[in-house]
Amino acid sequence: MKQALQSASSDFERGVLERAVKAGRISKSDYREANEKYQECMAAKGDDVEFDTDQSTGLMQEHMNTDDNYDSAKANEDSMACAKGTNLQIRDLYERMVQNPSNADEIELVVGCLKRRKLVPDSFTKQDYLTEMGKPEGSSKLDTSSDAFSQCLANPSK
Repeated sequence: MKQALQSASSDFERGVLERAVKAGRISKSDYREANEKYQECMAAKGDDVEFDTDQSTGLMQEHMNTDDNYDSAKANEDSMACAKGTNLQIRDLYERMVQNPSNADEIELVVGCLKRRKLVPDSFTKQDYLTEMGKPEGSSKLDTSSDAFSQCLANPSK
């Protein structure tokens, strides 16, 4: 968090990260406010962004309401501009804090999740995962298109 504080790009972001450094964590209210500021910025640019809260984790998941005039390049540009100084660093740090509070090796967590969900044998290792993920699309033994696999990537501690 100290490193993020050094690269803070707004007074809001700096304030949140200073509080986080003192408390050892980002508060849920600061996380929500960062996402609200991002959402307000996007609305001001004409982009209709909403957040849904995952009831099991409390994490806010962004989705954009689109119509026939949707311009993905503009929306991406707007998103990057709005995220800077609002939720870019705060959202990432908070979500990592919730999903991986012990700051464990992310790949080990994913492998553990795959084992718990019986998607791989108990003998499957981190190196096996790296090998399989490095293979060209379609040649891996992993079913990377399954919902269970996607859930392990999104929240491996669950």
